[in-house]
Amino acid sequence: QGTKELTSITVATTQEYNDKYVQVAGCFDLSYGSLDSFYGGLENQVGAPRPQFLRAVHQEHCDAIESDKEFTTGNYGITTTSRTEFAFAFGLDGGAAAAKGTSLEDYERMVRDFSKAREAEAEDENINTKKDFVILCDQQLEKLQQRPSVGAAWPSESTSKLKDPTKCRQPRNLVSFIKEFKAVNRLLANIKEPALL
Repeated sequence: QGTKELTSITVATTQEYNDKYVQVAGCFDLSYGSLDSFYGGLENQVGAPRPQFLRAVHQEHCDAIESDKEFTTGNYGITTTSRTEFAFAFGLDGGAAAAKGTSLEDYERMVRDFSKAREAEAEDENINTKKDFVILCDQQLEKLQQRPSVGAAWPSESTSKLKDPTKCRQPRNLVSFIKEFKAVNRLLANIKEPALL
């Protein structure tokens, strides 16, 4: 009945049109911000992002109240925690059990090791197109799938959600991404775009 009343009301001004949909008269008014607000952007509203990215992400995943609270993903049925997923993203040796004992300093060391290894790794001169990059990624994935399991237990996909166990996610440490990283930077340079990191 209320809907019928709303559609039957005729309005003459925009204020009357607005009032037509207000449940309680005088409850609130919407307004546009100033140009200063617009040009100040999100940073002006909520503050600058933390410049120490790794520290901020580590704090969100490993130092928060819910860091060790289990949750199950809807897509693949993986039961995990934020701390475990952070460790998985780094390909931490020792599986999920090692996640609790790994400090921010340990993760920072892994990033430094990656940077050193990246500098030492020769660039693959054969990566000049997106197709070349896809072939490289396929080769890296094949190597990963052939790698023997080291026995470190990580939360994995539910067999009811992912039938083919060869498609399950596998941890990779940062250094194992160097070939792909260098290939992406080479492709970016080819199109005159800045390199990643």
